[in-house]
Amino acid sequence: MEQIEQLYAASVEVKNRLVQSNLRLVVSIAKRHVTPTDDFYSLVSDGNMSLIRAVEKFDYSRGNKFSTYATWSLMKNYARSIPEEIKQRDRFRTSQDEMFQLTEDQRVDQGDRERVQGNLEHELSKIMQTLDDREQQIIQRRFGLNADHHAQTLQEVGDAIGVTKERVRQIEARALSKLRREAESKRLEMPE
Repeated sequence: MEQIEQLYAASVEVKNRLVQSNLRLVVSIAKRHVTPTDDFYSLVSDGNMSLIRAVEKFDYSRGNKFSTYATWSLMKNYARSIPEEIKQRDRFRTSQDEMFQLTEDQRVDQGDRERVQGNLEHELSKIMQTLDDREQQIIQRRFGLNADHHAQTLQEVGDAIGVTKERVRQIEARALSKLRREAESKRLEMPE
């Protein structure tokens, strides 16, 4: 038992010596992977943990030098951990400058919006004058352009004006065709 404890103590001493001898390797590899947004000391700490794992897993019988195996292990660790850290950092980024630089303010002024809406309503009322009274009533009821702003079904409109829902559909289709033609002719007359 005493011999086993001595061998274990010797192996721990060798392990510690390997780790201490290769700390500069960790620092040099960490310097290659650090970016201005990274914390250099956390990269070194992460590299030290990877170095300890590499010492524990190193198999000299494969013919590689330990420094080669440790370098490979550290590079693999950084290749795996750095993209994950960047992804997490980007996920929780809260810098106000970055938030407001992403897109320009595309909002429209409320006054402009109301003027555009008023112009559209005026143009719509002018175009609606090309329809007869029954067509106007059907379009207003079907699309909620009447006072209660509630769109009605074909059946509801038919019941209100005393025709079948099929006849409402036919009149609506004819009225929409008239409105499209009128809107196209207005668009052609408008200066660019």
